[in-house]
Amino acid sequence: MPRVKIDDFEIYYESQGSGEAVLLVPPNWWPCATWNVQVVPTLAMKYCTIIYDQRGTGNSDKPKDGYTVAQFAQDGIQLLTKLGVAKCHLVGFAIGGQVVQAMAIARPDLVASLTISTTGSGSRGLDGKPRDVGPEALNEIAKIGFEKYILEHIDNDHMAYNPEYYHSHREQAARLAKALWSGQSTVEQYRVHELARLTWDTLAEAPKVKVPTLVLCGADDGIQRRGSTPEAAARALAPLIRGAELALIPGVRHMTFWDGTGALAKLQEFFARHPISQ
Repeated sequence: MPRVKIDDFEIYYESQGSGEAVLLVPPNWWPCATWNVQVVPTLAMKYCTIIYDQRGTGNSDKPKDGYTVAQFAQDGIQLLTKLGVAKCHLVGFAIGGQVVQAMAIARPDLVASLTISTTGSGSRGLDGKPRDVGPEALNEIAKIGFEKYILEHIDNDHMAYNPEYYHSHREQAARLAKALWSGQSTVEQYRVHELARLTWDTLAEAPKVKVPTLVLCGADDGIQRRGSTPEAAARALAPLIRGAELALIPGVRHMTFWDGTGALAKLQEFFARHPISQ
């Protein structure tokens, strides 16, 4: 089991393929095994993919503190340093998009390209007002159980997937759900990771990004997050980053990289236009 020491704890990681390095950062309570469903098998044909469990998730250690976007970013930077990666393509999904944004701001020299996908506005809403994490999730977990809560939020055709794709790819959707649940730890770890999204203001930090950036989201991602949606957040974010490209993938809902193959095709096209060797 490959692990590297970061400060006083260890992070689990996996690497597959060869070529330019691509670091894939999941939502901070998702285990990295979720990337092994469709995403890594596709990208590893051309690239060296690196995935890892963030602190407190999957096979990584679970320290008592450090659950902020800025600290997650430093963990990722240290991982790249320990692996000897001088430059890579950064890809973050959902809260992982906040993490790669923070990494690109802190260490632009490490970044050939940055992809922020399906990412919310962070600590403030699109109206500029502070956001919070209400009790709804914990109340629902108490009512139906942690496993059912996790699975119902990812394995469905009304929020996660386009219905046509979902029903024709049930095995793939089931594998993603299994990978997500099998790497969960405790409700408390879920809670601290959810709170972490409020430690970063995605929109306010956006002008600090100085690397080639793709803002990627499903065009039909209408999941509600305190009065906003990922699609609306993507539209607001892209103009704040100089030169950023906005790509809204038609027919795709919240599981951007798993709801069809359009997002992965766009991602690889973006990588090709921003090679590490340039």
